[in-house]
Amino acid sequence: MANSTGNLRAPTLLALAATGLVLAGCGSLNPFGKSETPPACPRAVVVNDLSRVTEYRPGAGRDLSDVVYSAGIERVDSTCEYDRRRKVTMQTTVNLVVERGPADRARQAQVTYFVAVADAANQVLARETFTVPVKFEGNVTRMQASEEIEQVIQLGGGTGAGHKIFVGFPLTEEQLNQNRRR
Repeated sequence: MANSTGNLRAPTLLALAATGLVLAGCGSLNPFGKSETPPACPRAVVVNDLSRVTEYRPGAGRDLSDVVYSAGIERVDSTCEYDRRRKVTMQTTVNLVVERGPADRARQAQVTYFVAVADAANQVLARETFTVPVKFEGNVTRMQASEEIEQVIQLGGGTGAGHKIFVGFPLTEEQLNQNRRR
């Protein structure tokens, strides 16, 4: 189950079968042998070009007065723990900042981001999107939130070495080009 702060919620990302990952901060349980160093955790990566999103009101306008909201992924933190059945349980925290724009009349936003698991060759093995409802109460125009996602990954015969978790916003071509110009 995903937990959150700042009125944000996300569903749980479950059982990414037959994948391994690599993130900093593994748990202390070492099912691979008492004298062995525990395997590395999958590494979480914020995709730079996909780390920000700006939503505009419908129409052709694209200046500051047309912004409904903008959001950014500040960072992603992860820990993991391996078990004796060659599974790894990941705890991934996605840290978001959402800002209300001048064109927002509803005082709320629906922010969508994705989490993807990739192998050592950066081939995406699994991908899931999450939509986070954001409500701006009172005079609040900026919110920070931490989304916690638990993942259980079956590794098969190996460890998660070389694998990554990519996090970003699913963008339109226009939004992607805007991010690249920044």
